[in-house]
This record gives sequence, C-alpha cells and structure tokens, in this order.
Amino acid sequence: MKFLTTIVLSCLISISSFAQKTYIIKQNYPVGKKYDYNITSDQIIKEKISGQEINLTQNIGTDYTFDITDGKNGDKNIKVIYNRITMKSVAMGNTMIMDSDQGNTDQKNPFAGLKGATFNMVFGVNGEIKSVTRIDEMLDRMVSKMTSDSSQVKLLKNSLSKQFNAEAMKQTMESSFKLYPGKPVKIGDSWTVDTKMQMSMPIETNTTYLLREVNDGIATLNVKGTLVSKGNFEAMGNTMETDLKGTNSGDVQLDLKTGMILNSHLRIEMFGRVKTMGQDIDFEIQGINKITGKALN
Repeated sequence: MKFLTTIVLSCLISISSFAQKTYIIKQNYPVGKKYDYNITSDQIIKEKISGQEINLTQNIGTDYTFDITDGKNGDKNIKVIYNRITMKSVAMGNTMIMDSDQGNTDQKNPFAGLKGATFNMVFGVNGEIKSVTRIDEMLDRMVSKMTSDSSQVKLLKNSLSKQFNAEAMKQTMESSFKLYPGKPVKIGDSWTVDTKMQMSMPIETNTTYLLREVNDGIATLNVKGTLVSKGNFEAMGNTMETDLKGTNSGDVQLDLKTGMILNSHLRIEMFGRVKTMGQDIDFEIQGINKITGKALN
C-alpha cells in the first residue's frame, strides 16, 4: 500500500510540475544573425457619403531584412533594410499600383527610393523600439529617386517626412513586434500590451495575448484586443477627423529561443465616422494583417 501511495504522489508531483512550467518569451535575437520579415495588410474599406456608397480595396506589402549588428543588456541594434514595398488600391473603377521593384520611370514613385534603403533601430527585450535613427538619410534617398529639380527637393522631403519619420517608424514597428509579456508565463497566462500607430489615421490598440501552447520550441499565442481611432490626420490635402472603434483577433507563432515571429494572422474590424470638409462619412474597415518571418543565416 505504501508503494502504491508513493507512485500516486510521484505522478501528482510530475503533473503539477508540468502544469506549472514557466516560459521566458522575449526578444532574444543573436548578434550577427539576419532575419527576413514579410508584412502584408489586406483591407476592404466602405464609405457612405450623403447616401452614396464607395468601396475601396487596398493591399500593402513590405519585405524587410533585420540585420542584428550589436547588442547590450538584451537590447539589440538592428539595421533594417527595405527589400520591397508594394501598394495596390482599387476604388470606383480606378486602380493605383506602386512597387519599389518597378523603378521610377515617371519620377512619381516614392517607393522606388525605398528598395535597398535602410534605417537603424534599438529593439528592447520587451519589444519596445527604444530609438530610430538614419531616417533623414532614407528620405534623401527617396527624394533623389523622385526628382533632380533642386527646387522640389525640400517640398518633397517635407511631404514624405509626415509619413516616414522616426516616431512613425517606431510606432509601426511596435505595432507589429511589441507583444512580449515582460515576465515568465505559463500556458493559460495572459498579458496586455498597448501600442499606437499613425501612418495615416491615428490608431491606439489594447491587445491581450494568451499563451495557448508550446510545442517543439514554438509558442502559440491567442490574440484579442480593441482598437480606437479618435483624432485628426491629413489625407490628400484635407484634414480628416476620426471617431472609430473596433477589434483585432487571431494568433501568433513565435520561436521560443529567439522571440522571432514565425507567423502572425490577425483580423481587424473598425466602424464609426470620419468627418472632413463639413461632411460626416460612415466608415467601415475590415482587414487581415499577416507577418511571416524566417532566419537567413
């Protein structure tokens, strides 16, 4: 009887130990490694203005290389290289396509200057982007691909800097990569991360991540959060004021050893109103955001 009791107790201890196993999920890129990240956003936008409905579809894709050049106290200095960026918009029978791989024969494609362009950032252990530098050099490269007219250089650079600046790039990177818990977690544990982004309209996110499972060194997270866009921005020379709310949901797979995102699939929905030029616009956006990552060396 004593022998049987010992076996039962041993099993219970083993089960308890397994259930309580903790994991460290953080940015842990090794210095000298390179990673490729492809980020895509597919969106369907519906607007209703004075009873007229307008539908817009948009696809934006960016391919980066992260070159981990240095590190200190867990923070990593990363050289970010643009390999390719594309955008396709379709609205009211009109299609606009920009692609960094297409060159710039008409001198109107700012993406042409992004192919091969770089900037530097410091990536914290918890996914925080602590600094972004060399954006000015990147803007000079973009403008040089767009015009050789010295009188236009300053105007173009000022215009592009509204979208491509250190704070905007910081927010963009954090919106994709700031998802780590900042503490050891067990399966079933959850944590919340707040981020902001303003590449066009301002968006604040409050996202809860839950560690669902760990298999073969890959952590799978469930994602569920809220989105709010309330503020002003400029689009095509007009000031827009947003009052939108929505949700994001999906899942993320991470390499447990390095913290690298292997796959991320999120569904985005936002609804509300946008005001511009004295008009209220009923606004709805639905989208799928994806990230795929892989080590290059």
